Amino acid sequence: MGRIMGTLMLYAIIFLAVFLLLAFLIPTVLSEFIGLFHTVKEALPDLLAKLSTNQYLKVDEKLIKIIVDKIREIELNYEEIINAVLPGMKKMASGSIQAVGVATKKIFSGIGHMVGFFSFLIFVGIINFYFIVDWEKINPLIRKMVPPRYRARVFDVLDKIDTAVGGFLRGQLTVSVIVGLSFAVGLFLMGFIGFPALRNYCILIGTAAAIGGFIPYLGSVIGVTPAILIVLLTRGVPWSTKLITLTGVLLLFGLIQAIEGFILQPKIVGKGAGLHPLLVMLALIFGAQFGIGGMIIAVPLASILRVLVLEFYWLPMEQRESE
Repeated sequence: MGRIMGTLMLYAIIFLAVFLLLAFLIPTVLSEFIGLFHTVKEALPDLLAKLSTNQYLKVDEKLIKIIVDKIREIELNYEEIINAVLPGMKKMASGSIQAVGVATKKIFSGIGHMVGFFSFLIFVGIINFYFIVDWEKINPLIRKMVPPRYRARVFDVLDKIDTAVGGFLRGQLTVSVIVGLSFAVGLFLMGFIGFPALRNYCILIGTAAAIGGFIPYLGSVIGVTPAILIVLLTRGVPWSTKLITLTGVLLLFGLIQAIEGFILQPKIVGKGAGLHPLLVMLALIFGAQFGIGGMIIAVPLASILRVLVLEFYWLPMEQRESE
């Protein structure tokens, strides 16, 4: 009974913390995203028009006109989002799951995948709850499935895999939060120094950088890209100010990238997962062949592979050579 209550209390604390965080982030990020969308929508036609008249680029004016007309037709606001999502939520409550997909496709097709992802997280949380509560009963059953002569060896390797993968996940979560906060704070301060547009979108960019930070070294790239676009597309600002601000954004990117690459990744992620930064990069290159999902699981799989190679090839080889 004590284990159940303790687990429920832990889940309640985690749920409350996540709820409060999302209650702050979702409205702020949504507001900044809509503002950024309208900023880009207003500025992009002018930029494309300049490209069409540039004698060196020679962009087709008819193509530019078609693109500009399409951009001006796009609308995105709170009312559209609510009208698209709420009917789907009502129909889902009555048993129609398909309505959720139809509603979310009106905004972004990726939201449907996000809903599925969070549903999967809830499902995993429920399973994890039962594992924690009944672990004393489950553990002996699992151990009995392994033949006695291999039992100690198998569970020793599994413990090392758990340590490596858990170390990577905890370390990468820490790094992604640090990267996101660094971008949010850095852009917020730059907004006060002389470019208010960056301050207006610092939470959105910081959140995007933190989410992208779950893939090593990607968070900084995701953070700097929209910041550069905001500087370039903001109207009514002299180009001299834009160039100075761009320099500041690139310096911020370089600083965060250097701290992540030389300090955070080796000291936090590399130490926890036991992987050299070069192996992390090679794993990401290989995982990139299978898309974003491949990049997300590449480093954990590399951590598992490292443990298996050490335990079943490298260490036995060293023992044979020492004999």
